[in-house]
Amino acid sequence: MNQNSFSVVMPCSEMAHFLLFAVRSILRQGVPVREIIVVHPETDLETAAVGRDLALQGAPVAVIEGPDTGPGPSRNIGLARASGEVIAFLDADDIWPKDKLTLQLDRLSLSPTVDAVGGLTTRFDVLDDVALEPAADAAIATALFPVVGMMIFRPSMLEKIGGFDEDFYYAEDFDLFMKMRDLDVPLAVLDAPTLFYRRHANSMMTARDPRMKSDFRLAAPKSIRRRRQPGLQPATGQLLTGNLEQWPHNPL
Repeated sequence: MNQNSFSVVMPCSEMAHFLLFAVRSILRQGVPVREIIVVHPETDLETAAVGRDLALQGAPVAVIEGPDTGPGPSRNIGLARASGEVIAFLDADDIWPKDKLTLQLDRLSLSPTVDAVGGLTTRFDVLDDVALEPAADAAIATALFPVVGMMIFRPSMLEKIGGFDEDFYYAEDFDLFMKMRDLDVPLAVLDAPTLFYRRHANSMMTARDPRMKSDFRLAAPKSIRRRRQPGLQPATGQLLTGNLEQWPHNPL
């Protein structure tokens, strides 16, 4: 795979104070990154300013305006702009472990038929700002918890399955994993953390929004309709490592 082959798409809405740490965690990977595409709502001028300042300092950051209609549309906007041979996503309030891309790229290169590589997710609440990892006193939990930031993808696969369903405000990544399962996308999951997922008071997933549960419930009938499409073969499960019964699971 060529150098500078990664594109990273990063939706960011009112999370500018986290953005620097997320970008730093990408740039320390030891794998050259072609572009980090930050997609922000038009009204979020602080995110735009931080992103442009990073670009002026030499980081491969491109700042794009998007709608304030949830991360799904923002991910699709970034995906349409991305030009890398491998696509990854990172929410602005999360962090990548320092060896994430090396481990996942090595696994992707082993099997030309594998379209995505995941790993484990470590949820945490306090960051060591220098080491860019959960602090010594952080509450942490590591599990096979499918969120899009713990994976890398071949862009041809994302194009084939249609990217993220913009009917969702929440659960767009859960729905993406359901589509991958329904369409028998071959993937591998590493037995190592590939995402540090930050828990904090302003996270979307801590909001008391009734739509959150309804969005997760919407994913199931969409999956059933896909499986009933004429000519669609029943999914056999192409998870190459990991526990298929846990993939994906509803976090609510």
